[in-house]
Amino acid sequence: MKRYAVLLLVIMLVASIGLVSEASSWSYWQNGWTSFNNGSSNNNNNNNSNDSGSNNSKNNSNSNPWSSYWGSWNNSGLGWYNPQPQNPNPKPNPPVEPEQPQQPQQPQQPQQPSPQQLLQPITPKPNPVPAPSSSLTSMEQQLIDLVNQERIARGLKPLTIDMTLVRLAKEKSHEMASTGEVAHYARSKFHSILDSAGVSYKMAGENLAKAASLTRVHNGLMNSSGHRANILSSGYTHIGVGIVKYGNMYYATEIFVGR
Repeated sequence: MKRYAVLLLVIMLVASIGLVSEASSWSYWQNGWTSFNNGSSNNNNNNNSNDSGSNNSKNNSNSNPWSSYWGSWNNSGLGWYNPQPQNPNPKPNPPVEPEQPQQPQQPQQPQQPSPQQLLQPITPKPNPVPAPSSSLTSMEQQLIDLVNQERIARGLKPLTIDMTLVRLAKEKSHEMASTGEVAHYARSKFHSILDSAGVSYKMAGENLAKAASLTRVHNGLMNSSGHRANILSSGYTHIGVGIVKYGNMYYATEIFVGR
């Protein structure tokens, strides 16, 4: 009987030693995984492995010893993860609005000028008419000679050249070339111009012409009764002629006075 009792004690002692050694191995794996997962931040746990094991065993006295192992494995992100309990009243996600399709861009049309902004053709401005010289030109002398030939042929005295009348005639011809119009001043204005220039006269007259040559100028005046009367009047004693050529046209002015 005693022999059986001794054998039973030996068996119980061996079983106790095995349980103690196995519990030590669980603590090693727990601390080993914890150190591996948390890195250098848990170096104190490695140095105090027995303390860490004892704390875990006290805090988890009612749980399976392998729970520490599985918990460390889950925290490392390498194994099964126990999700947190879901909120019983989850907030619904806001509805996603469908994306609006992008409209194709229309090609830009060239801007058309408004009716008020119609483009007008650019008309080149004519060159300004050069001012006539102050001296008597050969063309002006030629026209004076044609007038005196008509007078001499009819027994009339030739007209004397007056340079003041020449200057006034040049100014009138330059004005006609600039405007393109051939027109007499009013009689009162004509007399006022003579008076302002200091011309002495008892009677005065004026011939205006525009033609492509001096011959046509003179012939046109002779073929007009009123202009011919001024050329062949016996009452006139002095003459002034001004000619301005602009383009292909000759603008001529003849001023007659009698003293």
